[in-house]
Amino acid sequence: MIKRIGIFFICVIVMNAASPPRRAYANNSALQNDGALFGLDISSGAVNGDRCEYTMEIPDDWRGYISVEREGLPPGSKTVEQLNIYFYQRNYGFIFLANIFIFQTRYSSEIGSYKRILETDEYDFRIYVSAAEPELTNAGEKIMYNHIVGRLGDVNFVAELFDFPEGKGPVVKERLHVNGKLTGGSVIFKSSQPYVPLRAACEALGYSVIWYGADASVYIERQGTDFTLHTAGNKNYGAVRVENSFYVPALFFIQVLKINFETDKRGNVFITERD
Repeated sequence: MIKRIGIFFICVIVMNAASPPRRAYANNSALQNDGALFGLDISSGAVNGDRCEYTMEIPDDWRGYISVEREGLPPGSKTVEQLNIYFYQRNYGFIFLANIFIFQTRYSSEIGSYKRILETDEYDFRIYVSAAEPELTNAGEKIMYNHIVGRLGDVNFVAELFDFPEGKGPVVKERLHVNGKLTGGSVIFKSSQPYVPLRAACEALGYSVIWYGADASVYIERQGTDFTLHTAGNKNYGAVRVENSFYVPALFFIQVLKINFETDKRGNVFITERD
């Protein structure tokens, strides 16, 4: 009898260890109402911050397919908030999609390799997206799963899902400003020195920019003022090629175009013509 009881308990332990968490099989009646499958109620189409002020919108086409859970954090954690996002597969349960982490900015250098979504004066928003490829038998669910994973992998798209109270929104980092206006160009750094995209900067200044492939040179011209920058050789003013675009350092603007080139602590560059 004792032997049989021992075998029974062993079977129960093995079965429990092999089973997914019970909440993965939660009643899906809330699914029909676009509410919480488990975790947070997302029927409003948004998740509101708990320990910091933000609202994360849930795209309409995601509702009914995902669930969002707010992770309980231990005291003293460097993580201010953590949102776990799951995909709901009707024949199985929940499949992990992504973590969204919110850290205090003073810990940014200690965070690691999570992709940055955005940064405010106080908080650093990061994301980790699952690389798993689950076997989904339902064609519609498979399409939706891949769609959501793809969107979560686009940090620019995810950043647009967040809204903040006035004055507490994202700070601008590593962007190019020309004569007081923000351009579409981004700043890169090499050996801790800022480089800006030549075409974006010069066109914002009103120059025409022409690329000559025959001798790997760039010709810029504006109202009778012109200059040819040879991108190869010793007189290229430090120009570098990155993904078919040419970037130039401060030296080019200060010595050649005779205009001001300044940076701030967030890596933004401000190019301003002198009065």
